[in-house]
Amino acid sequence: MIHIDFQGGAHGNYLEFICNVVAGIEVDRLPFNQLGASHNKFYKSQQIFYAGHYSYSNVPFTFDKIVSIQINTTDLLQLQQISLLRAGDYNYDNNLLEINTFNKLNTVHYKWVLDTLIDNFFVDQVRQSYNAVKDTSWPDINTIDDFKKLPIWIQDECRIQHNLKLFELSSELPDCPREVLREFFQIGFENPTKMGFMARQLDVKYSESLQIYIFPFSCFYDTTQFLIETKKLADWAQLSYNCQDRIIKIHEEFLIRQPYKDSKLRCDNLLEQILTNNSVVLPELDLLEEAYINAKLQWNYFK
Repeated sequence: MIHIDFQGGAHGNYLEFICNVVAGIEVDRLPFNQLGASHNKFYKSQQIFYAGHYSYSNVPFTFDKIVSIQINTTDLLQLQQISLLRAGDYNYDNNLLEINTFNKLNTVHYKWVLDTLIDNFFVDQVRQSYNAVKDTSWPDINTIDDFKKLPIWIQDECRIQHNLKLFELSSELPDCPREVLREFFQIGFENPTKMGFMARQLDVKYSESLQIYIFPFSCFYDTTQFLIETKKLADWAQLSYNCQDRIIKIHEEFLIRQPYKDSKLRCDNLLEQILTNNSVVLPELDLLEEAYINAKLQWNYFK
């Protein structure tokens, strides 16, 4: 038996299905649900590969062989896009993330994203914005609740005379300004080793007693590379690999269901045009694509 360890959205359930097919486990249908995620897996006999967010949910391994799906910094755009859409079957369009942001992210899969967003953009901005206009006789504050407890005349002076705007993100005020979200993700793309998915992966430490096979996330969107990596994984797991034609057909169906498979290539091509041509006609881009391009240009092209 073999575990597949992965972060939400990194196609671990799909890899589980593929590996079990390679291992000869009988299936009578493809695993894709209505959202395109591989969450509808049915096996006619005992499976060999089991996918889960083991390292990322503090779930102990029961087997000593682990396939770890790992990303590198160039994967972050597409993983962030597909994770919002597929992890937990939430079907979140990142281009609409400014609507009901708090409740969308206040889930087991994204609570860490919500906490980071609030800590960096809503807690700090209260203190910084207030301190910029604060009279020396006024009390110190750190949170929105602290501001609401100030005397009304101080609140009015902040809002009316100083035009102080304090954004709040909560279940009562769940929308997050798009420009805040864009900057939040832009900072991540500018500092990729500290961006959520990358930082979480770097925190994972496997015991030396485990046998670890690294499966690259990047190969999922390249059929040739996917077949190469699948064959290498089969060799590591000591499985015969005699079903390549079947894997190719399954992977064609997988790619049909990947709306972001070409996103990074499209953005990189657009970046090249922006840097070499002053009259670029911008195509329609989603929030994360805007943040990615801003990060690569290192200035606010999208505002």
